[in-house]
Amino acid sequence: MDDALVAYNAGRVDGAAGFRDPQIAEDPEVGPDYRVGILDGRIAAFHMLNELRGILGVTDSLFEHPDDPR
Repeated sequence: MDDALVAYNAGRVDGAAGFRDPQIAEDPEVGPDYRVGILDGRIAAFHMLNELRGILGVTDSLFEHPDDPR
C-alpha cells in the first residue's frame, strides 16, 4: 500500500509539472497508481491555470503571444 501511495504522489507531482516518467508508468506493480496520479496532477494544474485566468481577467490564451505586452 505504501508503494502505491508513493507512486500516486510522484505521478501527481509529475503531472502538475507536465512530466511523465515512462519507466514508472510501465511498471506492472505501481504503474497504474502513478498514471492516476499524473491525471490528477494535470487536472489540478488545469484548475490552477483556470483560477489564474479568472483572477487576471484573461479570456484569450495565456501562451498565444507570451512576449507581447498587454
